[in-house]
Amino acid sequence: MSPASPTARKKSKGAQSASDRRARKRQVEENDGQEPAAADQADQNGVKPSIRARTRARLGEKGMQSLVVAARAGLIFSTCFAVYVLAMFIAVTVVPNVFLMVATGTGIGPAAPLEMQLAHWLAPSLFLIGLIFVLVLVLARWLWRVQRRLGEKARRALLGEETGR
Repeated sequence: MSPASPTARKKSKGAQSASDRRARKRQVEENDGQEPAAADQADQNGVKPSIRARTRARLGEKGMQSLVVAARAGLIFSTCFAVYVLAMFIAVTVVPNVFLMVATGTGIGPAAPLEMQLAHWLAPSLFLIGLIFVLVLVLARWLWRVQRRLGEKARRALLGEETGR
């Protein structure tokens, strides 16, 4: 009698055929998911098609457009969040420190007459706050342009279309 029992042989044979079935099923799914031309090209060259071709074959045209919309929505959300964080940081930390810096630099305190406070402390502070506000707007615009460029790159990468510009 052989060292392995007949039931053990059947189990190993069944396990082997199950893994073969899984491998065949995976191969069929990969070949079915590819476009016919891409599958023929992969068979002839022995090279897989590009990630764009595989994703387009798997998701279809509507799925690729949905992926572009999701990428753009993520970019817009992250840009808005970054601008919000930047504006809040400026408003909470930089603006009070500018007021403090100008007030201590001029030496004019709250006991001085109102006209002197306006001329020497409040007007320069408001001017600097205006400059900081413009700087925040410029940075927000720059972030928005970067987001738009990244969205266009994602659209071209996923859909393979050229822009009209």
